[in-house]
Parts: sequence; C-alpha cells; structure tokens
Amino acid sequence: MTIKNLKIKRWGNGSGILLPKVLLDMFSLKPDDSFSVVVENDQIVLSPVKRKHLTLAERFANYSGSAEPQGEFWTDDPVGKEQF
Repeated sequence: MTIKNLKIKRWGNGSGILLPKVLLDMFSLKPDDSFSVVVENDQIVLSPVKRKHLTLAERFANYSGSAEPQGEFWTDDPVGKEQF
C-alpha cells in the first residue's frame, strides 16, 4: 500500500522523515518507538520493534535491594487536615 511520497527534511544536524498520522495509527506507533532498518533489493524496510510487556516479577527479577524502606520513612507531623 502506498500512502504518499514522503520527503527527507533537515532536523538540526540530522535528517528525518515525518510519518503521517494515518500510518502511525495503522501500526499503533508513538513518539520514541524503535525501528529496525533493513536494506534489501535497493529498498529501505522499516519494521517497528515490538515492545514486550514485562510483568512486575520480570521488572524486578535482577533487583537485589530490600523491599523495606531504609531508615526513617516519615518524620514530619501532619499539617492541616492530613491524617495518616
């Protein structure tokens, strides 16, 4: 499918291609998403890198610290209508 011809634009010291919203929506792309770039048969092929959703256990698999707060956690008295 051809959306339209895109132009390379100068951005600061580099260059980039602005992707139209319809293309971003079609592939659920967001700013800062990553792509792999492959050159094959004189074509540049961009493929979005799938973000793996990590479980909480996977996110903390290499964590070696304590789960308990270190030292005093709350030292101030309540102010105003605060009650803890």
